[in-house]
This record gives sequence, structure tokens and C-alpha cells, in this order.
Amino acid sequence: MKKSLIIFLFSLLLPASTFAWGAKGHKIIAAIAKQCLEKQVIDSVQKFLGVMSFEEASVWMDEMRSDPSYNYLKPWHYVNVEKDKTYVKTKDPEVVNQIEIYISLLKEKGERDNDKINFALKILFHLIGDIHQPLHCGYKADKGGNEIELQFKNKNSNLHKVWDSEIIENANITLNDCLLLANKMTAEEKKKIQNNNVEVWMNESIALLPEVYKFETDIKQDYIDKNKPVIEKQLVKAGIRLAMVLHQTFKR
Repeated sequence: MKKSLIIFLFSLLLPASTFAWGAKGHKIIAAIAKQCLEKQVIDSVQKFLGVMSFEEASVWMDEMRSDPSYNYLKPWHYVNVEKDKTYVKTKDPEVVNQIEIYISLLKEKGERDNDKINFALKILFHLIGDIHQPLHCGYKADKGGNEIELQFKNKNSNLHKVWDSEIIENANITLNDCLLLANKMTAEEKKKIQNNNVEVWMNESIALLPEVYKFETDIKQDYIDKNKPVIEKQLVKAGIRLAMVLHQTFKR
């Protein structure tokens, strides 16, 4: 990506209002992305989203989980790469290849109808978030931590849920926190984030797994404190990369 775009994206990262409830992580990512974009790009994206906001688009895939007609989307949320193994691309739908497919589809938007672009945007708003959650790039043996039962603040939970939402809620991670983190990043860190290699994104998440798995069955406060900045950084990277995809596609 050109240096001017890198500077542009980060010049717009200014403090804004926070989110309180719901699919907080995905909505923070969508809000970061929106703050990184020029009005012309926001307006172009909004044209295809219709009445749906960026934040609503980011949680659409999860909201469709209860509708059996969308069951085919379930494998799209994650990829399994076993410990000490290397990712091998297949034709089976998973988060890496689906992101790549729908980025390519967006680039052909002039030849696609509005409904297909609307669908592609909802997919990318969500999956670019998912791939930055380490356990969405986890191990098949425990279903990305879903089968690892534990206690979180005296309640039954599992490792995947802890990383999806419970640390975010308990540590009160906010949009402001994430934007402040972005503003503290060095120029080198910012430049590194600006890449469109989806496998790199996946591998960054996989690299976090050894620390993710350093837990006790009763999650302690030090685990929460240690991983709060990790989650904030992953949310920031996801938001900036979503903005990058939208900018490259919709910038005139």
C-alpha cells in the first residue's frame, strides 16, 4: 500500500464514543474501520449496505446462526491448523479462502448486482474480525477452544467464549482504548499492519495460541490483565485491515 494511504488511515484515528453491550468486539472493529475511511468511501459502502450500519453489518453472520437456511456459513468463521502444522489451502470453505473470495468479488463490483455486493460486505465485515481472534485459527481437537471447559468469574464457560467476549466485557475494552493504542504504534508497526495477505493475518493469530493456552481452569485476573492488550491490538489490526480492503475497493 502507498505511504500516503498509511498516513491517511492513521491520521483519522481519533477518540470516539464507546460501545457497551452486544457483539462488542465486532462492533469495535467496524467502528475503527469507519474512522479510517474518507467520507466518499463510507458513502459508497453505505450505498450497498442500505439501512444497515457498519456495526450491524459486522454482526450479521452471527445473527444468522439461528436460521437453518444459513447453516452453510458456519464453517466460514474459522480455520483449523493443528499444532506444529502448516496451513494447506483446500477448496473446503473456511475463513481464509472465504475472505479471499469475497475481496475478489468486491473488486469486480461493477459487474455484480447490489445484493451480491451487500452480501460480500457483510461477510468481510465479520470474517476479517474473526480471523484476528486466535481461537478462530485454532485446533480441531478442541474445536477452537469450545470444548475446553473452565470457570470465568465463578461462571461456567469455555476458552473460546473467554476470548470471543468475556475478557472484552470484563476488562471493559472500549473503542477509545483501541484508538489510543493505534495512536501509540510506531511507524514501523503501522506499516506492518498494512498488508493484504490473508494468510499472514491467520499466521499472526496462530502465533498467539501458545499464550492463549496458558490458563488455569479457573481463569485468574492476571490472565485477563495479560491478554487485554493482546485483544486490543488484534481488534485494531482487524479494523485497519477492513478499512484497507474497503479503501482499495471503493476509493474513486
